[in-house]
Amino acid sequence: MSQIVKYLVGAAAALALTAWQGVALGTSLDGSSLQAHAIAVKYSDLDLNRPADVSILYHRIRVAANESCGLGEITGSHLKQPSWELCVASAVEQAVAQVDRPALTAYHRQHTADAARKG
Repeated sequence: MSQIVKYLVGAAAALALTAWQGVALGTSLDGSSLQAHAIAVKYSDLDLNRPADVSILYHRIRVAANESCGLGEITGSHLKQPSWELCVASAVEQAVAQVDRPALTAYHRQHTADAARKG
């Protein structure tokens, strides 16, 4: 087999694999198939009048959201799936709204504003 034929066969195989991965990931990249499942976050041990405890609760919510939304990286890379990032953001937003405490809501708004400024 000539060198050119080997190259073309290899390129065709790589293209087929890339196309297959695109189809396999396509449903999750649009966010339609990535749904968070509920995880209880306990905070009865915290005093939400204390800024340090608000920070602790927010961290617990973020950890639960990350776990709830499943795997966030595209297999074989360190790239975060956009649908996963949306799932986490939505889960955090819903949890903060459900707790419905002004200090936590303010902390969340500040945190998301800081993240938006960073890029």
